Amino acid sequence: MATSWMTGICVQQNRLEWTVLRRVKEAWEVSEQGSATLPASEGGGGAVPAAALKPHLRKFKGKISVALPTERVLLRVALLPSTDAAELRGMAELQTDRFSPFPVETMALGAEVLDASGASSLVAMAAVRREVVEAAGHPFQEAGAPPDVVDVEVLGWWWGLKHGGHVPSHGSQVFLRAAVSGLDMVVARDGMPLLFRSLPAPLAGDEAVARAEWLGECAEEMSYSLTALETEWGGAGLLTVHVFHAAEVPADWAEPLRGALGLEALFTHALEELPTASEGVARRLTEPAKLLAMDLAPETWRAADVARQTRRKLMRAATVFLAAWLLALGLFWTLLNVQRGRLARLQATVAAMEGPALEIRRLRVKEMEFAQYADRTYSALECLRVLSGALPQGMDLTSFVYRKGISLSLRGEADSPNKVYEFIQALERMELFSEVKSEGISTRNTPRGASSQFGITIRLPGTGEEKS
Repeated sequence: MATSWMTGICVQQNRLEWTVLRRVKEAWEVSEQGSATLPASEGGGGAVPAAALKPHLRKFKGKISVALPTERVLLRVALLPSTDAAELRGMAELQTDRFSPFPVETMALGAEVLDASGASSLVAMAAVRREVVEAAGHPFQEAGAPPDVVDVEVLGWWWGLKHGGHVPSHGSQVFLRAAVSGLDMVVARDGMPLLFRSLPAPLAGDEAVARAEWLGECAEEMSYSLTALETEWGGAGLLTVHVFHAAEVPADWAEPLRGALGLEALFTHALEELPTASEGVARRLTEPAKLLAMDLAPETWRAADVARQTRRKLMRAATVFLAAWLLALGLFWTLLNVQRGRLARLQATVAAMEGPALEIRRLRVKEMEFAQYADRTYSALECLRVLSGALPQGMDLTSFVYRKGISLSLRGEADSPNKVYEFIQALERMELFSEVKSEGISTRNTPRGASSQFGITIRLPGTGEEKS
C-alpha cells in the first residue's frame, strides 16, 4: 500500500522544524509546517528531549525522516567508476575511511547518487559518529515516533535550491545559507553539487573585533575548501556567490566576505524565497528510488522497526481474531438463549396441554372399553358358536381358553390328522378371525384307538382394533 504522508524534521540548535506532506492524487502537497523553540539547556548538540517532542507528536504522520545538523556530519562528493549500487556502497565506505578522522566501526555511513552517466556516478558520502545518530533518534523512539530515515539538513536545503530554479545549469556558484542555527555552504558546478560543508554561524551584535575575527575565519575556511575543490576537480573559472539569509540574520557581512575571497559577483536573497529545509527533507522521501539514497539510520533501527511492524501486524491479527471469536461467541450465546426460550415456551405449552391430553386418552380408553363390551362380535359365546359349527364329526374340543380382545386358545383331539387340517383351513377361511396359528399335531394311542391331538391359537382384535 502506497504511503500517503511524509514528514521531514530538522533538528537544529534550540529549534525543531518540521514539514508534513500529504499525497493528493499524483502530487504531494504541504499539509502542515511548523517549528518549535527548545530550551537552551536541552537543545545543544542537536539532541531533542522526548518531552519537547510529545506536544507535536500527533502532527508527525507517515514515513518520518529526521535530518541531522550539517555541522555534525562529514560530507564529501566523489566521482566513482561504477553504477552498481552494491559496488558504489563498498567504494563509498573505502572513501569514507580515508577522510573520516574516526574509526569506521564507530561511524554511521551513508551515500547517495547525485548523478549517474555512462559508467560513473557522482556520489555524496556522509559519515557521522554513531553516538550522534543514536542521540538524535532516541528521543523520537522514546516519544513513540521512531525515524524511518536519518538525513542531512543541507541535502534538504539543496533540494529546495535545485527545484526552486536557483541553480544554473552552467558555471560555478557558491551558495551560502545563513540562519540562526549556522552557516551552510554548497559549491555547485554545471548544476551539480561538488562540496557540502558547514561554517561558523554569523555573529549577532555590533562587536567589530569579534565580527572581524569571525569573517576572517570564514574566509580562511572557504578559501581552503575552494582550493581543495579546484585541486580535485580542476579550475572552474569565475565563481558567483549567492547568500540566502534569514530575516533575523542581516547579510551586511556578505560583501566583505566576497572581497576577502576575491570572488567575482555577489547576490543576496531572502531565505524565505526557498522551501524550508524540512520541506526539502520531506520531499526527498517522495522522489523515485535511487541507486543509493542517503540514510544514516543504523541497521539495528531497521531490525527494530521490522520487529515493531511484525508485532503490530500480530496485534492487529490477534485483535481481529479476538473480535471474531467474541462475535461468534456472542452469536452462539444469543442463538442458545433463543433456543432455550423457545424450548421453555414449548415445555410450558406441553405442560399446559398434558393434562387435557391425558384426560382425552383416558376417555378414549373408556370409550373403547365400552365399545368392546357392547360389541358381541368377538364374545366368547359367539366364538364358541362359530367354532362348534365348523367342528367336523369325529373331532372334539378339550380346552377352550378365551382372553377378551387378545386370543383364543383351543385344544382338542380327532380320530385322524386330516380332520384337524380341514378344521384349521375352515377357520382360516372365516372372516371373523384375522390370524389362525397351529400349535402342532401329535398322535396318541387310546383304548379307542389312535387319536390326533392338536393345539390352535387364534388372535382376536384388541380394544378398538379392526380385523384386517
